[in-house]
Amino acid sequence: MVLAAPYIPDSLGKVLQRENIQYLDTAGNAYLHAADASLFILIGGQRQPAIGKQVQHRAFQPAGVQLLYHLLSEPQLLQASYRAMAEQAQVALGSVSILLRGLQQLELLRDESGQRRWTDPAQVLRRWVDAYGEVVRPRLTTQRYRWLDPAVARQGWQALDLGPDMAWGGEPAAHLLLNGYLLPEYFTLYTTAVRGDVIRRLRLVPDAAGKVEVLQPMATTLGHGRPQPQAVHPLLAYADLLLTADPRNREVAQLLHEHYLSHLA
Repeated sequence: MVLAAPYIPDSLGKVLQRENIQYLDTAGNAYLHAADASLFILIGGQRQPAIGKQVQHRAFQPAGVQLLYHLLSEPQLLQASYRAMAEQAQVALGSVSILLRGLQQLELLRDESGQRRWTDPAQVLRRWVDAYGEVVRPRLTTQRYRWLDPAVARQGWQALDLGPDMAWGGEPAAHLLLNGYLLPEYFTLYTTAVRGDVIRRLRLVPDAAGKVEVLQPMATTLGHGRPQPQAVHPLLAYADLLLTADPRNREVAQLLHEHYLSHLA
């Protein structure tokens, strides 16, 4: 069986390859192998075809994705001044009005008697996840590792002292945010720490096929407003889970939505 899709980004392609799932897309990316997997074809790095304006609109480019992250995760910020939005999201003040006007042009945001409101919060959330996965996440500095002690993956990872410059994303974040509902198989970590510090503190070994993915986050991702200090905000964990090919993760993403993102239904 071969998974066919309009576009499969590199981050998702790596997940499919680890799971030995064949795929191809209209951009020319492909992973195909013989029955015994001794012979395979791997084509990667092809960019997404310019087939629409949904993600390419300025509102869904990096600065817009960063601003939307805060507007979606902190609902009260939508009514704040442009200056407050710019300071919280760490984007240029002049960009805020341009980005909000763009969202209005896309008919995703409206102004009612001085109150800003999403026209369809669920659609805004879907488009933010798509843009984060296609525009922002592939640009984040990423390293992959394995545990020096494999037992840490089963027990002990929660006891690691992350500090303020690290937070779990994806599966471990869901485990923490949902009181242990999901036992993580793959570990996503967002951190601003330098590589050597990450390796030393978490006792990791560089491994291109490892199950620990370490990413340099968007600015302000590790800031305040996170309900679980060891995890990223549920919005980012939700996106991480949806951007995998694992049906289990998609089910857990829905639970995160119900518990933390119901205001975006």
